[in-house]
Amino acid sequence: MSKAEPYLDHLTSCSPCYRDFLQLQAQYRQRRTRMIFAVAASVLIVAALATWIVIRRHDSQLLAQSAVIDLRDRSTARGTEPPPNEPPIEIGRNVSQLDVYLPLGSSDGPYDIRIVTAQGEAVFTGAGVAKVREGITSLTVDAHLSSISPGPYTLQLRKFGSEWNSFPLRVP
Repeated sequence: MSKAEPYLDHLTSCSPCYRDFLQLQAQYRQRRTRMIFAVAASVLIVAALATWIVIRRHDSQLLAQSAVIDLRDRSTARGTEPPPNEPPIEIGRNVSQLDVYLPLGSSDGPYDIRIVTAQGEAVFTGAGVAKVREGITSLTVDAHLSSISPGPYTLQLRKFGSEWNSFPLRVP
């Protein structure tokens, strides 16, 4: 302000200089307003892009993920206890559909399926109709396993009215 003081008297008394000053001031305000809008638009674009990425990533996780459980070469254990030396089947928690290839010799028809804890508490139950296609008996069941905690479980299957067959299962 001390450097501008010698010019203030002339600026206030000279109309062309004052007009130039007002024009420069208006240009400065326009540039500042454009800069504010540019920054605001940039922030909105970044926020929209980040939201789109998060939603897209979330949607891709929610898409119907199918897990194939192949039991054709597994030995079947009657009852609620799985065979002790069998390696566990692994399925993820993001699974929304189970495609189960039943053990050899399994017939088509209605089946019950469940996943139980070591204490015998069912954390998932479902049912479906098995069909034989190209010599493979397969069962498709809708399963939303996102609420299951990681850990060891037992997968149990039974033809409607029969006893359960058990298989070790692990959810990572």
